[in-house]
Amino acid sequence: MKNILRSIGVVLALTVASTAFCQDIAAVKQRMAQRLPQLDAARASGAVGENNRGFAEVRGGGGDAHQLVAAENADRTEVYAAVSKKTGSTPEAVGQARAKKIAENAAPGVWLQRESGEWYRK
Repeated sequence: MKNILRSIGVVLALTVASTAFCQDIAAVKQRMAQRLPQLDAARASGAVGENNRGFAEVRGGGGDAHQLVAAENADRTEVYAAVSKKTGSTPEAVGQARAKKIAENAAPGVWLQRESGEWYRK
């Protein structure tokens, strides 16, 4: 009986942890969606580019660009970690794959970084 109760407790704890994790990721994605217009404007102006690791990078501009990029990259780090945990990959591999998708979908004029490290405007 104790083993059954212990097993039920473990299942409940995992369920609660999983639910909290999903809610956390949902909150991260919501913050990212709210930030997207600012990020798009910063990319369009050339103040922010997208590097080959799946992160935004300040290319010019003031403190606002730095704060924007820091917040965005913190959220991307959480998302990449969550995806890597779910897929059995690494956060680095997830970020690199995301960088390729970002480059494919980027608007003309956005600064991007090739795998070699070279920056270019799309």
